[in-house]
Amino acid sequence: MPNAVSNKADYLLYEKSAQEYDRVRFGGVAGNWGHQRQIDILRGLVGDWQGKKVLEIGCGTGRITEMLVRWGATVTATDISKEMLEVARARLDGVRGMASPEFRVMSVFDIDIDLRSYDLVIMINVLGRLSNAHQAIHEIALRISADARFIFTFPCLTSILLPIALMINRRGKSLSRDVTSQWYSPKAVERFCRSAGLEIIRFRGNHYVPVPRLLFPTLPLFWACDKVLGRFSPRRCPSVFAECRTSGAAIQDGT
Repeated sequence: MPNAVSNKADYLLYEKSAQEYDRVRFGGVAGNWGHQRQIDILRGLVGDWQGKKVLEIGCGTGRITEMLVRWGATVTATDISKEMLEVARARLDGVRGMASPEFRVMSVFDIDIDLRSYDLVIMINVLGRLSNAHQAIHEIALRISADARFIFTFPCLTSILLPIALMINRRGKSLSRDVTSQWYSPKAVERFCRSAGLEIIRFRGNHYVPVPRLLFPTLPLFWACDKVLGRFSPRRCPSVFAECRTSGAAIQDGT
């Protein structure tokens, strides 16, 4: 999901691709499976979302936003792309009988709302697209309350896709699209969080399918790896959830 703009080309790509983003990125069996895995993990990290006040940074087309609303959360959904937000609004128009999210244009590097009232701040599929991940984590940590949780994902350098990750980092761009991409080691993420005054409560891994249309034949491999590594060896998964708070917890589930 797009958020902070590292350069004009990235922003324009997301603006132009907003209408087709979900079909290309989360369409088909592999794409739907990757989406559902992230939803399952996110829901399990909190358990009861009912009544929680949630800020979603980089909501994109609203695929996560929709689930947060269905779970009973009160959501503020932000993104840097107006076109993405329009798609998200249209998606949520069809969710009846539930509170509508507040949508607003905002960058993680230019936060203009008070975060102290939020129970959770989430940022899914965003960190790897940012020009400065360390600064983004710092900006959020600086503003959340001591009782809040910050949950984000990052593309994991030490995963079973290490050769691909190294190529991406060398290029500084995604291999499938001309958009900024950076993969991070768990130790680097721990360092970012520690310097921002955050402690990681736990890591959870998931094997999202980066290019579902091309990698559909490999879905059984991703499924098997997810079952084996997702909970017990999250540092070997291509995508890792990090759940953080400002104090009081040592790193767990980070084997």
